[in-house]
Amino acid sequence: MRTSKVLSISVPPTLWEEIGKLAEKEKMTRSELLRVAARDYIRSRRWAELREKGARTALKFDVRTEADVARIIHELRRK
Repeated sequence: MRTSKVLSISVPPTLWEEIGKLAEKEKMTRSELLRVAARDYIRSRRWAELREKGARTALKFDVRTEADVARIIHELRRK
């Protein structure tokens, strides 16, 4: 049984060539290069989502400095 799925995509010829050149330079296949690129993109989106959530939470609790974080932790521990 195959452990991976096949994905077919269309790219312009210039991008095809760029992918091929970079894959060769990195000593990878095009498939390996695109898997790495997809993983990196997904990881960067997850980090962006976490940063956005952190920014919303900071606004909600009026956190602007590390001292504010310490203050909130101290207040929560007193409860």
